[in-house]
Amino acid sequence: MLSLRTRFVLAAALILAVFSISAGWILRQSFQASIVDRAREQLKLQMFGFIATADYVEGELTLPADLADPRFNQLNSGLLAVVVHDGKVIWRSRSVLLEQFPAPPQSDPGQWLFQTVADQTGKQYYQLSINVFWEEGAAASPYTFVVREWEQPYIAQIKSFETTLWVWLGGLVLAAIVLVFLLLNLGFRPFRRLARELDGVEQGRQQSIARVYPSEVMPVVNNLNRLVEHERSMRERYKHSLGNLAHSLKTPLAVLKGLDTSNSSALIQHRETLDEQVRRMDEIVNYQLKRAISAVPQVSGQGAVLLEMYQRMIAVLTKVYADKSIQFEQDIRPGLRMPWDEGDTLEVLGNLMDNACKYGGDRIRVGGHIHSGRIRLYVEDNGPGIQPGDKAKVLSRGVRRDERETGQGIGLAVVSDIVTASGGELTIEESALGGARFLISLPLNW
Repeated sequence: MLSLRTRFVLAAALILAVFSISAGWILRQSFQASIVDRAREQLKLQMFGFIATADYVEGELTLPADLADPRFNQLNSGLLAVVVHDGKVIWRSRSVLLEQFPAPPQSDPGQWLFQTVADQTGKQYYQLSINVFWEEGAAASPYTFVVREWEQPYIAQIKSFETTLWVWLGGLVLAAIVLVFLLLNLGFRPFRRLARELDGVEQGRQQSIARVYPSEVMPVVNNLNRLVEHERSMRERYKHSLGNLAHSLKTPLAVLKGLDTSNSSALIQHRETLDEQVRRMDEIVNYQLKRAISAVPQVSGQGAVLLEMYQRMIAVLTKVYADKSIQFEQDIRPGLRMPWDEGDTLEVLGNLMDNACKYGGDRIRVGGHIHSGRIRLYVEDNGPGIQPGDKAKVLSRGVRRDERETGQGIGLAVVSDIVTASGGELTIEESALGGARFLISLPLNW
């Protein structure tokens, strides 16, 4: 496929060629008309001189043998003069030899007639004629004065002009095409720079298109930057989703690892727990797949009941942290619903409670109420707490409260993402139990 530059150059060449041909034809016709006008004026001047030499004596028209213009007196000079009366030539200049022409047309006395005529050999002449009554009553028919000039010198001028015209127009067209090509190179320079920047973005040398381009190109640049940012955010989301999936599967896997599988009777005894954790893992996988597609928290029906989600987490965490003998407490308003589906609610509550079990003491309290038109959910423990300078840092992905504990530092970042996407706020406070208190405040208008 032809490039845009080639298309523009070809289109410009076609337009310039059509314009030049049209302009050349108009100029050529104008020049030809001016040449013919000049020939007519020259013949009229010759006619005035010719008539001035004539005299009417004793009923006869007399003219000198030689005229003032020497061309009338030379053979093959191309300038001829004759006088016709009653259809007969009564006088001719010395320049007339064997040339024969049609009889000049009749017209009213004093009327100039200009036309192109040809002799018996086909040579073309410009002819000017006029009918003159010399004296009133002197003759019943007028005298016709005729002057003819060979048109070849005038045609040569037209051809010379035409050749010069087409040469100059052709040169101007070529110069214009070269100029258009140079201007297109200059005009497409921003696109070449844009292509280099896009190559840099593709190869990772830069994060986005940073240059400022002409106003016609900036909408494309802005759209490309949004596309690049969208693709980058999608990759980040997929990467985070894989980390979230691995993090979410840790708890059910820990429960499964804690089961006694030494004999078949033990497997039968733990079959319900096994089925429950396998189902939970399936729910986690489906949930993380949805989260990878859309980062917006999902609302299902009227939202998940917080107390039910708390009880489901207690059933799991008591098995995972059985060696810690943790005491769980709850102060949850009955029937309180969260503005998420079960997957998001379990993700938030499970990460906060698991974090408290891992880094807190042996006492954890979960509360949920509606206060001042907002849903308030908190999880607190009696552990060592979090230093004020570390509160913002622990919410970042990949940061752990205690490097001695296993984990990837993902849970609190996931909670923060879900809460922020819901228009809520996550804060870390000091707990009345002595440890840390994670407080979530959400709007009711869901």
